[in-house]
Amino acid sequence: MKILLLSPAYPPFPGGGERYVAALAAELARRGHEVTAVTGAATLEKALWQGTPHQRPTASVENGVTVIRCGLRPFPGGHPALMVWRKLMVMISMLPGKQTAVLTRMARHIPPITRLEAALSSLPRRFHVVHGFNISWEWPMLAGWQFARQQNFPFVVTPFAHLGTGHDRVTRNSTMQHQLRLLADADRVLALTDIEKNGLAAWGVSLERLDVVGSGLDPLPVWPEPATLLAQYQVQSPYVLFVGRVSSEKGAIHAAQAVLTLRQQGTAVTLLLIGQASPEFDRFYARLDEHEKEGIRPLGVLNDADKHALLAGATALLLPSRTDSFGIVLLEAWAHGVPVIAARAGGIPGVVDDGHNGLLVQFGDVPGLSQAIHQLLADEALRTRLGQHGRAKTETTYTWTAVADRILANYEMIRQT
Repeated sequence: MKILLLSPAYPPFPGGGERYVAALAAELARRGHEVTAVTGAATLEKALWQGTPHQRPTASVENGVTVIRCGLRPFPGGHPALMVWRKLMVMISMLPGKQTAVLTRMARHIPPITRLEAALSSLPRRFHVVHGFNISWEWPMLAGWQFARQQNFPFVVTPFAHLGTGHDRVTRNSTMQHQLRLLADADRVLALTDIEKNGLAAWGVSLERLDVVGSGLDPLPVWPEPATLLAQYQVQSPYVLFVGRVSSEKGAIHAAQAVLTLRQQGTAVTLLLIGQASPEFDRFYARLDEHEKEGIRPLGVLNDADKHALLAGATALLLPSRTDSFGIVLLEAWAHGVPVIAARAGGIPGVVDDGHNGLLVQFGDVPGLSQAIHQLLADEALRTRLGQHGRAKTETTYTWTAVADRILANYEMIRQT
């Protein structure tokens, strides 16, 4: 089968959605399918508004997948202006009448990938399916949809829909008029969890075209001993770990506030944060005094081996986010037998079973998060039980073999209609 995938970014970009696309592409290629991925050339998040040095598309073969990377132009005014642009799109979508045309034009900057349509038009004229990912940065998905309809190819969407905690700002960012129109027209819409599926159905996506395909776990790398890295960063156990974009929406500031509360109460615990820091976290961290900074340690973007070394030695993984449709890092923690504490928001409650393989708290509930961390620090038997149950769920449910089986079944379904 000839398969075209579209994503706003692709590894080495350090995002869960990007890793999802690359892992799926590699699994499909391993099975003998001809897979092409068209994506942006960003390797770090800031390139989504700062642009990339090179604008011409480049092609390479990675794990059997042809990867075409298009450059990005700088967004005038940088990140603040891009956020204003996005808020303006949300406001326009809420106006009476049909606003899809103007929103589609504005979405060409989300992210501002250059020569994307030209790259698509230069591809061979026959694909069995076109599959777009990530409706929060929707320009590649929109371009793929238009390309599929022009060429009469079946079109599939995996939206990674960040439906937040209800009809909030996070939800509005994924349910604007042009996005809902695209979802309504797709031949199949593939959700990661039942929660995401039900949320999309509530926004008008036909249940007959929805399916839940889940996520998988990459093979674990060989990692160094945690003690080596802890000595390097001058950190002592116990520590809890945050992995992801270090931002307020991901709950990184709430995690820091919860750990600071525990330390003020005399509990010895350190928070390590792996990932690119957002401007709001940088401002939060700058306001901490030196004693507080000893307990809150942003480490930046680490390689997989170092990340897994720190995961293996952690008391718990914290993912108190409201913008995750799944959270692959949850599976990575469980693979090490490490319990997780996450927010009851987005798709996370469809992955974490509260009290069985992790603990859930409300998004933004810092006292509740502090209590959950303290509970795991104080109860080794609970930590062990939650971690073991998480590992068992990962091994039986979340494999790329199973994900690819489900996705291929959806591809075959629409090829036969």
